[in-house]
Amino acid sequence: MKQRVARKNFGLLFVSALFAVSTSVLAQDPTPSPWPAEEVATNKTAKPTDPAATKPARAPAPAPATAPAQTPTPETEFWKRDELTGDWGGDRTRLENEGLTLEGRFTQFVQGIAKGGTRDNTFYNAKLELEMKLDFGKMNPKWMWWSANIKTEWRFGGPLLLGTGGVNPTNTAIMIPGSAGSVVAVTAFNFQRIIPKDLKKGDMFVVGFGRYNMIEAIDEPFFAGEGTERFMNLAQIGPLTVLREVPFVTNGATFATVRGGEPRFVLGVMDPNDNSTNLGLKDLFADGVTIAPAYNFPVKYWGKTAKHTIGGAITTKEYTPFDRIQQIILPGPPANPIQPKRGSWNIYYIFRQYIVERSPKNGWGFFTQVAFANKDTSPVTRLLNVGLGGKGLFNSRPTDEFGIAYAYTGLSSVLVDNISLITLGGRRPRAENQIEMFYNFHIAPWLRLTGDIQFIRGVRPLVDTAVVPGARLEIIF
Repeated sequence: MKQRVARKNFGLLFVSALFAVSTSVLAQDPTPSPWPAEEVATNKTAKPTDPAATKPARAPAPAPATAPAQTPTPETEFWKRDELTGDWGGDRTRLENEGLTLEGRFTQFVQGIAKGGTRDNTFYNAKLELEMKLDFGKMNPKWMWWSANIKTEWRFGGPLLLGTGGVNPTNTAIMIPGSAGSVVAVTAFNFQRIIPKDLKKGDMFVVGFGRYNMIEAIDEPFFAGEGTERFMNLAQIGPLTVLREVPFVTNGATFATVRGGEPRFVLGVMDPNDNSTNLGLKDLFADGVTIAPAYNFPVKYWGKTAKHTIGGAITTKEYTPFDRIQQIILPGPPANPIQPKRGSWNIYYIFRQYIVERSPKNGWGFFTQVAFANKDTSPVTRLLNVGLGGKGLFNSRPTDEFGIAYAYTGLSSVLVDNISLITLGGRRPRAENQIEMFYNFHIAPWLRLTGDIQFIRGVRPLVDTAVVPGARLEIIF
């Protein structure tokens, strides 16, 4: 029954998408005007930073919060406007001028195992996201440099796709705030304060505190995107090596130094418990604390922008090692008793280099991630990720996004030693090898259709390589 429902939804998804494509083509002018250029970080306040994820978040703009107000413009053509609902007769621009920005998006997914793996599953999932950004300096000059971000997410539909034989989730977006059923939660509620140093040079400090969605805070032009914009598999977004120390949604505080408009040193102090579906304030830091520093080295090679990042995280929380991931690999009790252990750590290195760079955050290039974690407490201890990604692969499609990446995920030797090999044919679990390719077709600025395919050689040695095709339809309203 579930598969029949999923296939029905799959058909509805593509009928809607094909209708949108055909309508947009018919509605085009003989010489269509270009879509809005890539947003340049000016006259905006800071976005929450995430020092413990693969990269600190985007730097705050080197401009005061009381920038000149925008002038409402007449509603643009339906297929060329940035949001489905337009400017609300000028009210959207008016609210932004007064310090309130409202954003919403609805994303649908269909994903299944076409070949290999351990199960023949196909699921439909969806997520509704509503975000509110507050610029207090525009509301009252006394609150200059203060801003806030509030985000609510509703995830519904089928469960997370399992049965690939691997450990990396194939769809990151539908894991937050829950991996199955209908779940609604406030996943972000945080405040930021800019401390200016030299705004002409883009130098400042940024402090923040509150509730953070760590996946959302990863802001990279070639990968990341919360699973709703670019890659879908978690291996390409935020490797499993960090999840023992850094949960998806938690409470904490951040500090960042910004130089030349780029974050340099970033430090996060956070609760190590995941609070996706609860406030987490009653037991804040009751189980320990996670400290996550990172440092960025912006450089240029061959005249194009590049960046090195070195970071990591350490936590004092006590864990029962491998309790959850062991059940994914092979349900049942471990071969040997496992005692709780306190503390865990991870370190990582990221490099990204533009190959084609048109303007800031507009182009595509190469990226790689290397990560290591404590083998005694972390189920995944090694990650290597390399790929190409970005936007504008074809000159005729300057806003479309694409990506292709390979990820190697190595299991802890301690975990492997504690798994019974009887039902695995006497063969030890192996490292996971995964390839993902996607193309995000921007039908309109507010309507995006993505085709995605993943090839997963999982950790279970007797399971054939899983082929996982998927589709994603995103509406920005």
